Amino acid sequence: MAKAMTAPQFSGMKYRVVNTLGTGAGSTILLISDKTAGGKRYALKVVRKQDPEDEIYVQQALTEFEAAKKLNHPAISKIYDCRRKKSWFKVTGVELLMEYVDGKTLDEIEAPQMGQLLLMFCHVAAAIAHMHRRGVYHGDLKPGNIMLTSNGQVKLIDFGTAWVRGQDKSRVQGTPQYIAPEQASEKTVDERTDMYNLGATMYRMFTGRFAQQGIPKPGSDRKLQPPSKVNPRIPAPLSELIVACLSLDPSKRPAGMFEIRDQLTGIAKQIGLAEVDLRGADDEE
Repeated sequence: MAKAMTAPQFSGMKYRVVNTLGTGAGSTILLISDKTAGGKRYALKVVRKQDPEDEIYVQQALTEFEAAKKLNHPAISKIYDCRRKKSWFKVTGVELLMEYVDGKTLDEIEAPQMGQLLLMFCHVAAAIAHMHRRGVYHGDLKPGNIMLTSNGQVKLIDFGTAWVRGQDKSRVQGTPQYIAPEQASEKTVDERTDMYNLGATMYRMFTGRFAQQGIPKPGSDRKLQPPSKVNPRIPAPLSELIVACLSLDPSKRPAGMFEIRDQLTGIAKQIGLAEVDLRGADDEE
């Protein structure tokens, strides 16, 4: 019987920093090379608590690791280990050892083709369906949190604002152009809000427009132009699915992410797309 591979860990690892991949609110992500494993590359997320206000970023990093431990899907980026940095028994920061995803986010890909987008969203929906079965909800799905690698793999990233079933949820999280109304009004993150975030992300990528510029109000009367009216090349079933995901009434959204996954897969087959047609990020330009 083949021996199960052990996940990489900080313990015993000796690495060098190759370069900086990016910086965000309260964190820096570095590309590192593991000198003890033939130069294998990882991403290292470094969070430093310099002021009391930075505690939120520390907690987000810990949540991200807790969420990642529950997940195992090829379209979800992996987080292998977590290390707390301490000084005089106080946590001063957190470091996450993460899978290095060599690619581009959806909003970095110039003029992606509709068929390629559809295949990518099939993977995204499957990844989120897996998350929901494990009791994890993303909470901030948007083009910047979906990556396409150079060899054609889709990766869902950034679980800092995720909600793990059973945790307390006491603050509003999300991005105004993609957030569901109940995320702001009720501080809700669940299966239905992820559907809305996905719908807003698909609307943006398939039409080039935002479904909303700010946070919508529950029960408000909104006239959303169907995607197929903006871009006539969008198949009617896909346009209808996106509009359903963007219903301001959560009860009128699809029954579950599995239903969205199955519908997207069916639409891809109807227009003659196959898995092998998904190209890498470097081939999209």
